[in-house]
Amino acid sequence: MKIDKIFLGKDERITFDTAELTVKNNDPEQWEAVIYGVENQRFFMEALRDSRKEHLIFETEQGTMDGMVAVEGLDPASTENVVTVTGAGTLNGYKK
Repeated sequence: MKIDKIFLGKDERITFDTAELTVKNNDPEQWEAVIYGVENQRFFMEALRDSRKEHLIFETEQGTMDGMVAVEGLDPASTENVVTVTGAGTLNGYKK
């Protein structure tokens, strides 16, 4: 599903071009997001380097969802600045 906005907290917003949230087999324990055109590269680079889990809030066409993520991939060299994050727990707010 398309992601409209991503927040780190109540006020801190991730700036990006497009993003997709995928829930595998309708299981809110198995999900990932691919974010294109990310401007907040440093945040994701530090999380990847430190193997740090982060809490993200996603606004989508199906409502607001949130969960802990692990940064799985980061491609700052690509023209699209692609970041892939996987769920490190339940995707709260997901409705089947």
